[in-house]
Amino acid sequence: MVDDDDTTNFLNKFFIKQVDSSVEVNVALNGKEALDFLVLNRKDDILPCLLILDTNMPVMDGWEFLTDFNKKFDADFRQKVTIVMLTSLDIEHAVKKALDDPNVSDTEQKPLSDLKFRALINKHF
Repeated sequence: MVDDDDTTNFLNKFFIKQVDSSVEVNVALNGKEALDFLVLNRKDDILPCLLILDTNMPVMDGWEFLTDFNKKFDADFRQKVTIVMLTSLDIEHAVKKALDDPNVSDTEQKPLSDLKFRALINKHF
């Protein structure tokens, strides 16, 4: 999960654990922390299968993350990670911008719930 809001991270982690308690959940508070994590842990055994990415964060937002993600990782690596962009507002142009990025698989509006996580997992895995 990549989000600067501690409450959102706590709730999302809780909902993910409701779907599958064995899943390891890593949290980054901004896009730079997430990129650093991916660079250090790019081995397949630690590779995240799902990256929940907020659009609006300090230091590096979700849009900047996507730009650097595309530059730092090859296509094979990028295809192994399902990225879902989160937004607090259901703004049509933000959804379109996210889905126009070839690395983004889906968008979802905050707040997430266990039902939304189940739907995302069923849809993408």
